[in-house]
Amino acid sequence: MIDHGKLEAFVAVAEEVSFSDAATRMRAAQSTISARVKELEAQLGHRLFIRTSRRVRLSACGEAALPAARAALSALAGVQQATDDAAGTRRGTVSLGLVAGTDIPELGATLAAFTTEFPGIELRVSSASSSALERSVAEGELDIAVVVRAHDTHLRWDQLLCNPLSVVGLPDKHATAPISALAKQRLIVLDAGAGAREILESCARQAGIQLDVAIAVSTPQLARELHELAMGLLVVPQSLAPAHGAVLVDDDSKTTNISVGLISHPEARTPVTELLLEHLLRTLRTDS
Repeated sequence: MIDHGKLEAFVAVAEEVSFSDAATRMRAAQSTISARVKELEAQLGHRLFIRTSRRVRLSACGEAALPAARAALSALAGVQQATDDAAGTRRGTVSLGLVAGTDIPELGATLAAFTTEFPGIELRVSSASSSALERSVAEGELDIAVVVRAHDTHLRWDQLLCNPLSVVGLPDKHATAPISALAKQRLIVLDAGAGAREILESCARQAGIQLDVAIAVSTPQLARELHELAMGLLVVPQSLAPAHGAVLVDDDSKTTNISVGLISHPEARTPVTELLLEHLLRTLRTDS
């Protein structure tokens, strides 16, 4: 019989690309993980992994089985959660991804409040680029992710805030600045992982100008420090900029906005995932 433990071991090894790392993740002995995978392979009649002395990787059958295994685990978690809800209890695991360089006010306090309110729910948090997070949510590796939206997506999108890009350091002090003012200037930006650079460069292409991105960093604090050391103009979301920044506008005088929000799978969501999603939207969503 294909049970939860065997499927969980298979998915863990596939994601960690290592039996030892999978064992650490599942807090089990490596021999236990190996035995569960072998039992699953025997039941299916196919090898799920190609093992060598130096590495382990999915076989063709393993690649085909992985999405179904994740879906099965999600469905089993849903059954457990449904019975827990009926009994008035909340427990399970939910994974949240955060875009690298994200700086959302009250996010830390919001996550802490969630774990305090629902002590039976294990919250796992990781960070990566927006594109990597989107892939992970689409493939079922993450339940929810906070990303910067740079394009349309087939995933569910819930906006948290809309933040205009601003530039700090231009000689003319105005409330707004055309993106053409950035031409031939050394720029300090948040890197592509944070999403702001992708949007900035897209607007520059539409305006027909070439940007000189001299420095790209992942943390807003470092970007501000380098600007203070006269390393270049600072281009960041307005909420991360010093008070004297000018809002960037395009050739039509429209504000260059960055949308920050939550992505989740439109179908594969457990009740625990819905609970965290509702909590994040209720506490972090702004009217902007």
